[in-house]
Amino acid sequence: MQIYPGETIYVEVDEENGIIKSLKAVKEITKPNTTLTIKFSQKSEKKIHEMMMLEGKNPFPKNLIYDAKMFLLSNKKLVNTSIYLVMAELSGFEIWTDIIISLGLGNWKFTDK
Repeated sequence: MQIYPGETIYVEVDEENGIIKSLKAVKEITKPNTTLTIKFSQKSEKKIHEMMMLEGKNPFPKNLIYDAKMFLLSNKKLVNTSIYLVMAELSGFEIWTDIIISLGLGNWKFTDK
């Protein structure tokens, strides 16, 4: 999945016994117990960049982990970035000071860690 600053993506998750079978982007949340919310934003003050933030809301009773690559303005290429897991039934936040053009998110998994 690719996300750009200013976007919010709702993702319905089809899972079986804690294994993600499929992900589907939807326009609105109709299944709140099985829909992730992914929001990517940029904060600036007086038109000066301060930070980029990724918020992930996990409605599931298991922790969620995924991989992320970012396309940086400074590098003009994809680079790996570390992501913390999103705790069960909570939101997780990632913050970067870099200017990020887009994020590629994938390899979604539930974990007991």
